[in-house]
Amino acid sequence: MGLEGNVALVTGAGSGIGLACSRALADEGVRVVCADLDGEAAAAAARELGGAAVAADVTKPEDAHRSVTVAVERFGALDVLVTCAGIFHATPLDRLSAEEWDRIQAVNLRGTFLVAQAALDVMIPRRSGRIITIASLAGQVGGLAAGASYAASKAGVIGLTKSLARFAGPHGITVNAVNPGIIETPMTAGLPEEQRAALVERTPLGRVGRAEEVAAVVVFLASAGASYVHGAHVDVNGGILMD
Repeated sequence: MGLEGNVALVTGAGSGIGLACSRALADEGVRVVCADLDGEAAAAAARELGGAAVAADVTKPEDAHRSVTVAVERFGALDVLVTCAGIFHATPLDRLSAEEWDRIQAVNLRGTFLVAQAALDVMIPRRSGRIITIASLAGQVGGLAAGASYAASKAGVIGLTKSLARFAGPHGITVNAVNPGIIETPMTAGLPEEQRAALVERTPLGRVGRAEEVAAVVVFLASAGASYVHGAHVDVNGGILMD
């Protein structure tokens, strides 16, 4: 994909889609900085991939900037940002507390904003870069299994991605979102089997997706082959939503 030698920062790299994206980028010769709230998971991913690790809470501006700084200080640049850090909930709307609402928004939406803003500080002077956000099918449909706060946060990520694209495009930086559907990850492992079966039944491909299938799209968006794809969202959902 022509990515060898590039430097990527992946948030939420310790597991799930973030780990799959880190592996897929590393397979293309990308030097990966693995950022995760779980510092041990980030370190394990970095050891596996020969990259660097940073324990980071993406809701904190100082941690967002530190993650970018690690990439620049360790590898000399930042070419690709993939914002996978996120948390999930399925609490019914009538039982959703204000505290849970705020926490989901902070990680999923504020965290995406803070890390992207920090990355732009490095990418804009170089007039190049790729930012790929991980949104969700839930942000498009209001949630099939997800709770309201998660759906709202991911809808926010979709809107934020468009704003980032309008701002960053004139500086030579592309920004796009990926909307995964029901993907086999630790985040979705707790779904009740009956609910899971119902979602699979609604999916034309008739199965749950794999994190590696999302990562393959991320790698394409990071590559030169996607140089004119900008402000877009790419659905990876097995056809459950055809938009």
